[in-house]
Amino acid sequence: MGRAVLLAMGLWLAGAGLAQAQAPENSLPEGTFASTQEDCALLATKTTAELGEEFDFEVLTKKGLAGYQQACDFVTVSARDAKSWVATAYCDEAGYTYPDLFSIKQKDDGRLNVTRITDLTQQGGYDASAQSDSGESDAPEQSAGGADAGPPGQAAGGQSAPIDEQQAASESYSAFVKCDTVKP
Repeated sequence: MGRAVLLAMGLWLAGAGLAQAQAPENSLPEGTFASTQEDCALLATKTTAELGEEFDFEVLTKKGLAGYQQACDFVTVSARDAKSWVATAYCDEAGYTYPDLFSIKQKDDGRLNVTRITDLTQQGGYDASAQSDSGESDAPEQSAGGADAGPPGQAAGGQSAPIDEQQAASESYSAFVKCDTVKP
C-alpha cells in the first residue's frame, strides 16, 4: 500500500513538472517582420549577421526582436485576442541586460504595430543629466529653437501641431511589415 501511494505521488509530481515545463503556444503571426519593405529587400539577400553595420533597422519574429547590437528574446507571449498580444522579453544590448514589455497589434493590412516600455530613442538622457558636473537649474526647459517648451501637441511658439501627423509618425516608427522572402 505504501509503495502504491509513493508511486502515485511520484507520477503526480512528474506530471506536474512536465505541465510547468511546457510553455503555452506563442500565437504571434508566423514569418519575419521588418521596419520597411526596403529592409525586407535587404533580408532577402543577407542574414542580420551578414548585414553588420548595415543592420540599422529592427526585425520581429515569434522569437523576439533584433536590432543592431540589440536582441530581445520573448519569454512569454499572451494573446489578448486574435490580433493583439502582450510579450515579456529578456533583452541584451551591448552587454547590458534588462527586461522589457511589448504590446503587439496586427492591423487589417497585416502590419504589426509594436509598442515597448523601454524607449531606446531617449538613450543617454538620464545618464547625461546624472553625470553632469553643473548644478541643477530651476530655469524652464527650452526646446532646441530656444522657445519655451509647450504642452504635448504644441510646437514652439504655442502653435498646435496636427494630431494626425503625430499619430502617423508614431505608427510608422512602430510599424513592422511582413517580409515575403528572407535569407535563412
